Amino acid sequence: MAISFIVTTYNVLDYVSQCLESVAAVARPGDEVILVDDGSDDGTAEALGAFTAAGGFGDGVRVDPILLGVNTVGGVGIAGNIGLSAAQGDAVFFVDGDDWINPAGFMAARSVWDLHDHDILLTNYLTFDTANGVSAPPADNQLWAGLRRDLTGDDAKLQALRFIGVPWRKFYRRSFLEAHHLRFPEGDRFFEDNPFHWDVCCTAEHIGFVDRLTCFHRVNRPGQTLASTGTELIAFFDHFHTILHTLPKHDMRYERQACLWLLENMAWHSGRLSPAARPAYAEASTHALARVPDQVWADVRSFRPPHDPVWIEADRLRAGQVGEQLAIWDREDLRRRLDRMETQQEILAEGLEALRKHQIGTKAARLFREIRTQQRGGPDAG
Repeated sequence: MAISFIVTTYNVLDYVSQCLESVAAVARPGDEVILVDDGSDDGTAEALGAFTAAGGFGDGVRVDPILLGVNTVGGVGIAGNIGLSAAQGDAVFFVDGDDWINPAGFMAARSVWDLHDHDILLTNYLTFDTANGVSAPPADNQLWAGLRRDLTGDDAKLQALRFIGVPWRKFYRRSFLEAHHLRFPEGDRFFEDNPFHWDVCCTAEHIGFVDRLTCFHRVNRPGQTLASTGTELIAFFDHFHTILHTLPKHDMRYERQACLWLLENMAWHSGRLSPAARPAYAEASTHALARVPDQVWADVRSFRPPHDPVWIEADRLRAGQVGEQLAIWDREDLRRRLDRMETQQEILAEGLEALRKHQIGTKAARLFREIRTQQRGGPDAG
């Protein structure tokens, strides 16, 4: 089956060549590569043109460059949807312009895709820390050990929803996406891949899983969305509203899984949320969590450790105790500052002690030299 590779880029000049070369390594005659540049101003668009002009994707591979000229609002949503509208292949595979495909793993997964009638096929990936050059499994990697491939219907959908909802780890049947009008939400907010993931998984009837490393996802680079620390994180509560609205209503497990998804993301937010963003974040979380029925929330409680700080925080905010939570965050900040001061004092004390010992040693060495000199009859003794 022909694949439409949708490569979305925005100001990734330092990384885009590696991305394009990896796509070229796996693209086959009959495939197409759709390059959607979201208004880059660092030379990325020119790099796309140069790679295409040089025939970088090989013979028989259709290339469709789409240069938007200006940066659209939000994250990947608009660019991704433009790529989907342009796609003509049997399947779709998304690629972030700063990531790259792992050829061996991708081709193995493609073989599985070609042999089955899946609506979507989930694969595995590795993260790559740009700052230290280290690769690591994603946070959901442990799910593969207990994966069940015999599940169908709601059980298969719920299993898929436990995985991190990034678009570039999946093969999508394009006719399935078109038949159900599945697209990224568009607007002035980021992390749009999350509601898209939920919509796709809840709609799919045939979901496949293959534990193959299809790509490397770059993290910890300047300008990346995952570096967010401010009010842009409130988008998760907007997406939670969207997800709840579109969930199947016949099975409470979907609502429970949506709540667990939100709590996992709130745990990620807790270590990065800036103090200035906290009031708006707390209000948004209270409004979102208040929508969860008591019966569902009680069910969610049984899936979290009783003393889990994120659960305690979310339970407090769901009860509308915004002021109390803000005060707790302030006290935690103060405690961390005091801990840092104490650590700095300990370091200073250790430094002073080392200096004192050095001075004592220096004085002892000088006295030793003086005594030796006197024992030899003075400095002029021969």
